[in-house]
Amino acid sequence: MKDFKDKVAVITGAGSGIGRGLAEVAANNNMRLVLADVDEKGLNETLDIVKNKGVEAIARITDVSNLNEVENLASQTYEIFQNCNILFNNAGVLGPAPISQVSREMYDWLININLGGCFNGIHAFLPKMQSSGEDAHIVATCSTSGFIAYPMLGLYSASKFGIRGLMTSLRAELQGSKIGTSIVCPGEVTTNIVNSTFDGAMEQEISQVPVDETADPKALLEVAAEDAQNTFPISPLEAAQAIFEGIAGKDFYIFTHKGYKRQLEEISSEYLKAFDRSMFQ
Repeated sequence: MKDFKDKVAVITGAGSGIGRGLAEVAANNNMRLVLADVDEKGLNETLDIVKNKGVEAIARITDVSNLNEVENLASQTYEIFQNCNILFNNAGVLGPAPISQVSREMYDWLININLGGCFNGIHAFLPKMQSSGEDAHIVATCSTSGFIAYPMLGLYSASKFGIRGLMTSLRAELQGSKIGTSIVCPGEVTTNIVNSTFDGAMEQEISQVPVDETADPKALLEVAAEDAQNTFPISPLEAAQAIFEGIAGKDFYIFTHKGYKRQLEEISSEYLKAFDRSMFQ
């Protein structure tokens, strides 16, 4: 899909960060927009931004972890705009914590939003997109953490590895159809995702719970930043521009930063060496 004018884009997590960047780039391309988020204030701010660009847009408070709410979002999208050309399953949370301190409640919260939200979006929109017979695209915001696992980000990485698996299977299932797929793997983007904590209390909990006698959990979280030492932070708008270029190019993997290539090569090398040690053909 290279011509975005008058197409319909649905964006979850549109109240801030990459979601807001996607909304702005979509508006710059004269798309019609359906914006969704649980943050009413941020959602309305994004709505004002895109409406000031002169495009048609609606905003709906939506908890992506709730399938009924996402199905309602799909129903309203097709009732108002009769189509969805690009679905951005973008909503997500970070929730850093040592795995030993993760509660089942926190697990459900994060996995249901990140991975469950992606599934719910596909479940609610894909049948309608298929029925329309028009060109369409499903985009999921993954992360470099869907390839590289860091200390303190076990849950987050698990959800992003899961999104990568889900979208890779979906890509195979939709091969030959009019529906394309992409996973977005951003590096460092200046968003407020670090503030998305379970019940708003995790920062305090992390500061009180050592991983071992000498390790500082917050210092361990810096490992991810150190791995990005050859990269630089980009704005949500810059990330969104890269995403739209990837969609236009029909790219499945959309990376924003080249600086993570070395880590991915090292991980791939470890896999291949393990195969060399395998016992059977």
